[in-house]
Amino acid sequence: MRKYLAFIMLLTISLTGCGFHLQHEPEVPERFKTMSYVSYDPYGRLSRDIKELLHDNQVTLANNNASEPLPSLRMISENLSRNTISIYQDGKAAEYQLVLAVEAQVVIAGQQTYPISVRVFRTFFDNPSEALAKTVEQDLIEKEMFKQAAKQIIRKLKSIDAVN
Repeated sequence: MRKYLAFIMLLTISLTGCGFHLQHEPEVPERFKTMSYVSYDPYGRLSRDIKELLHDNQVTLANNNASEPLPSLRMISENLSRNTISIYQDGKAAEYQLVLAVEAQVVIAGQQTYPISVRVFRTFFDNPSEALAKTVEQDLIEKEMFKQAAKQIIRKLKSIDAVN
């Protein structure tokens, strides 16, 4: 019995030491619990995903018109590109690499700016004879890429908090 208890304690210590955290642990540090959010496309897919994650982490989004300046998450750009990786013998593209590049910044106290850069990569196999199914599959992959990019942006708020 003591061996099992010792093993569980050792496992717990090693997991906390390597940076492991439970999935539902709050991602957003306390200093960012009230912040403003500015986007060039406030109703776009990425903005919706980021706002949903902020809401899930109990972050209050406010206008930056308050008497004291609030931290601000600003989306600068997003670019979804598609590069051909391989081709069929007839010269048509067989496999693509989808790359989502997102640039954002966090502005604290109206003066300190911290850039955030996120890149998400996925491969996509194309089959011209199944065009409709592949279009639906590509849409699902892109949706998952935007969700992953939003999660990475929210996670990077922890590293900005650690700098200060």
